[in-house]
Amino acid sequence: MKRAVGIFLSFSAILTYLLIDTLYYPVEESITNDNSGVTTVTYNYPLMYWLICFILIITFILGIYFILAKENQLEEYPFSDASDQ
Repeated sequence: MKRAVGIFLSFSAILTYLLIDTLYYPVEESITNDNSGVTTVTYNYPLMYWLICFILIITFILGIYFILAKENQLEEYPFSDASDQ
């Protein structure tokens, strides 16, 4: 069951990242130097983009942990009755 949850978390994190990457466009900022006339363009993503990416990385790591985690086998203990004593 852990493995199924891990696969779901990993794939959902990857697919959500691909979706978010196409939805968020970087903010373009142009700075022109008056002396030389050179224009420098920088691209910045909104803070919400980085927050979502951080959450998706944690989700992906958790999914990988669940995939690689070993299933704990329950040990069977014999039942003890009060009449055996």
